[in-house]
Amino acid sequence: MLNNSSHLMISLISVPNTCSSCALSSFKMRGAICASLGTALEMGARMLRITRTFSVNTLKSSSLCNEHVYFRKTKMRLVSVTEQNCSLRNHSSAPGDVKSLRSVINPHISRIRNIGIMAHIDAGKTTTTERMLYYSGYIRTLGDVDDGDTVTDFMVQERERGITIQSAAVTFDWKDYRINLIDTPGPNSDSVETSGQTSDTTNLLFEQDGQKQGKFPIGEAKTFRGLVDVVTKEQIIWKPTSDLDDGKNFEQKPLREADDSNLFQEVQDARNTLIEQVADLDDEFAELVLGEYSENFDLIPADKLQSAIRRITLAQKAVPVLCGSALKNKGVQPLLDAITMYLPAPNERSYEFLQWYKDDLCALAFKVLHDKCRGPLVFVRVYSGSLKPQSAVYNINKSCTERMSRLLLPFADQQIEIPSLMPGNIALTVGLKQSATGDTIVSSKASAVAAVRRAGRDAGGEKRSTSDIESLLLAGVEIPDPVFFCTIEPPSMAKQQELDNALSCLQREDPSLKVKLDPDTGQTILCGMGELHIEIIHDRIKREYGIETYLGPLQIAYRETILNAAQSTDTLDKTVGDKRHLVTAELEVRPRLGERATTKPVIEYAASVIEALPQELQEAIENGITNSCIQGPLLGFPVQDIDVTVQSLTVHPDTSHTMISACVSRCMQKAFKKAGIQILEPLMNIEITVSEDHLSAALADLAQRRGTIQEIQSRQDNRVVVAAVPLAETMGYSTVLRTLTSGSATFTLELASYQALNSQEQSALLQRRMGLV
Repeated sequence: MLNNSSHLMISLISVPNTCSSCALSSFKMRGAICASLGTALEMGARMLRITRTFSVNTLKSSSLCNEHVYFRKTKMRLVSVTEQNCSLRNHSSAPGDVKSLRSVINPHISRIRNIGIMAHIDAGKTTTTERMLYYSGYIRTLGDVDDGDTVTDFMVQERERGITIQSAAVTFDWKDYRINLIDTPGPNSDSVETSGQTSDTTNLLFEQDGQKQGKFPIGEAKTFRGLVDVVTKEQIIWKPTSDLDDGKNFEQKPLREADDSNLFQEVQDARNTLIEQVADLDDEFAELVLGEYSENFDLIPADKLQSAIRRITLAQKAVPVLCGSALKNKGVQPLLDAITMYLPAPNERSYEFLQWYKDDLCALAFKVLHDKCRGPLVFVRVYSGSLKPQSAVYNINKSCTERMSRLLLPFADQQIEIPSLMPGNIALTVGLKQSATGDTIVSSKASAVAAVRRAGRDAGGEKRSTSDIESLLLAGVEIPDPVFFCTIEPPSMAKQQELDNALSCLQREDPSLKVKLDPDTGQTILCGMGELHIEIIHDRIKREYGIETYLGPLQIAYRETILNAAQSTDTLDKTVGDKRHLVTAELEVRPRLGERATTKPVIEYAASVIEALPQELQEAIENGITNSCIQGPLLGFPVQDIDVTVQSLTVHPDTSHTMISACVSRCMQKAFKKAGIQILEPLMNIEITVSEDHLSAALADLAQRRGTIQEIQSRQDNRVVVAAVPLAETMGYSTVLRTLTSGSATFTLELASYQALNSQEQSALLQRRMGLV
């Protein structure tokens, strides 16, 4: 059984026009929110307390308030509860009934919720999703991750490993609301999907089980049977109707002092604290508290408090926190209620670019799947306008018009055809052959031009280039550079074309997967985000495309940079046919010290050069500079963090642009050698959750891996080690950590930066690469 912290982040999926860099860390449950909330209980090892708390985080503060208080949704829709009576509630369809996907409602945009579930590995994301589908009536039985029969983990690799590898979308309804949900992979899946699909979010936190302090469970461990709602001062008690205890039925009734005087007083105090905290963040509620209800907080209606909580949630001043145990089938229905109550509808989020489209179509392609029969299936989220089958759309990123043949409503690996897609909704499209993750889809090229024109007018008459305007309009996902690579070869050259086609499809599905050709050996190079990432790609090529490929040794994607400033001059003089190509270039390279590493060089021109330099020659120069940075002179890794100044350029009239680029590139290589080359290695942030008994062994092993301990936190019975470690030292780390801790510890990795190797390490690396050791 796992002894692990378990938090789920339930977030509104916004997918804005400009996504922030994910670096595998956009929402990986290690930020200030989770650090301040503490840890959850042991999953599966014991039945732990389940509560729903509300934690306040003001915009001026870097961490959440230490005091946790409680809230709950309004009374249920089916039966009202009074002081005199209580009833057994059922949040699901009648036994045996399973709703058809065609029954999913299509409500007003205000009753749509687009959410994603994010958390660390084994936190219960897929289990929670499965319960949501079960209680909403869309599946007949509860699936289990360990049994490999959940709805959203439908890939063979996911069911074999018991983890989510790729995100899956499902659509269902809950109490007259439509919920479009994405179950995302955990960080150990090495996936980049989470950041592209769940950026710029409004958050709701769901703790799998809870801490004892400050919470109000009814019973504990095996006797746990319910919880108390602080907002409404009601108790919710689950009532199993069979040995299965599927969590469908529960009883909701007011908490009376006669039931438990101590619990009643604690709830009263917690509610007063909640009211004070919310009043500090919401002026409208503060006026209510200081005026009509200043003498007695008990008289404040629950709906007034709930409305205030929603306002501060939408303003991102606070994060609602709920607790429960999806594994034990308790607390999921109140979670669904909170999603509809506290998270915003699509029309409650503002996007600047929408004003330029007015009522025209504006949609984002945020994921691609490949179907053997239907070809590429593109997930789109509509921001404005509408989509209909058999219509032509224009892809701004690819500058092409495509015809969409069908629209499908997703339910993991099943879909049904729908007649249209309205703003705020998510669906699959069939027929888009060129669209990829991050592309912006509009109704026509004329619509895009009109939007550019409106954006230009909004810029106050300031002259801007078309590319500048487009950068404001386009949605995209910033993909981190791969940190591992290896060669991949087919069983025979006859299979090379099939392998190329398979890799092309997989790259379109997974933008973090990079494929390139080694110019020296002609081998295909597979670049990915981690060992598991490349292992799964290899397995998918075998299972889905029937190609038995061979992988070379897994290697680290190092970087190169320069140590000093240097100048170089190069002349290229070559006659091809009756034309003489003559060009002389003088360049200066300098190391750049900046907070963010980049392989794109900053190019400047001397005043004497830029005055007489035509645009087409400038493009040739910059192509030569950029190409020279793709492969460094020492080991062939990308060169980063350099500034380049073009000091002079002399070009014969008949010289081609290709020759100019070649001369500039050769001049850059000379300058690199003069400046001196330094190898940089990827440095990873690592967070290890380990029990006290195994802490010393984990720390000792980390020290042997050149790790630097930054902090050791306490989280329930566990310790959380925050450290930095070179990526080269993490090869096979998961197996070692399991051995050291008897399988109880978990860890997450994210790319932090690139650091310079010392002279001894660099020399050893060069010898290994040359085959000398």
